[in-house]
Amino acid sequence: MFVYKKNLLANSGRVLMRFPVQTTITISVGDSCEFYGDAKTVTEDAGSGASLGIIESFEKANGSPLTSNGASGDFTGTVTTTDSTSVYAVVDVSRNSVYSVACSNTLGTTTGSDMPGYTMDAVAGGTTLDEATALTTGTYMSLGPDPDPSAPDNSVLCVLYESDLWNL
Repeated sequence: MFVYKKNLLANSGRVLMRFPVQTTITISVGDSCEFYGDAKTVTEDAGSGASLGIIESFEKANGSPLTSNGASGDFTGTVTTTDSTSVYAVVDVSRNSVYSVACSNTLGTTTGSDMPGYTMDAVAGGTTLDEATALTTGTYMSLGPDPDPSAPDNSVLCVLYESDLWNL
């Protein structure tokens, strides 16, 4: 899960945009997401190509908060959509938002993955970064290991680098 830390522009906040969620998926707050084909609905990150951003929250089509998880339970951050559900994701699409996220392997296993400036793709499902893809082209740019002692040992601070929305 991606955890918001700060914005690179000091007193600026996140850039939040609202998009419909693809039908028949399960997706959570804190997941990396991308557009689903030409439909421009949000789906979980597939782990390759550009990402849209990080899911900050979900709401109903009319803007009210979700109370159900879509699977006969209370909403606790994860939603399962059906083919008749109109759920919207509120997504942080800023390239200046800094997030902490665990990597799929120990930092430094792939040369450079423990250093600022390397980029990594999200692991399919959008919950972690793929340490094995640390190279010069990837979806998220690492700012180096997360110094927060409460973060998992293999966590990095990162920003969105290749944007599905901004076409970068």
